[in-house]
Amino acid sequence: MSTASPPPTLDEIQKQHEARIQTVVAELTGASPLSDQALVRALIHRAVHLAAERRAGEFCGLATYLAEMVGHAHGLMHGADPQSEKHSDIVH
Repeated sequence: MSTASPPPTLDEIQKQHEARIQTVVAELTGASPLSDQALVRALIHRAVHLAAERRAGEFCGLATYLAEMVGHAHGLMHGADPQSEKHSDIVH
C-alpha cells in the first residue's frame, strides 16, 4: 500500500510562492508611494513575462485571472460599495 501524499494543488503551490515573494516585497516597500506603485507595476510586468516565457498557462486563462485580480484590488482599495465616495473620483 502506497503512503505517498497527493501532489500539491495549484492553490497550495501559489500560497507557497506568495509566502516567499512576500519576503522580497517587504524589503522593497515603504520608500515612498511612488516606489510602491513602481513595485506593483514591476511585479505585474514581470509576472506577465514569466507566464509568456515559461508558457505557464494559456493566454485566456491569464487574461481571466488578471481581470479577477482587478476586481479584487478594487474591493481591497475602497470596497465594493458602489456608493463609495471613491466612485465619484474623476480618475475612477
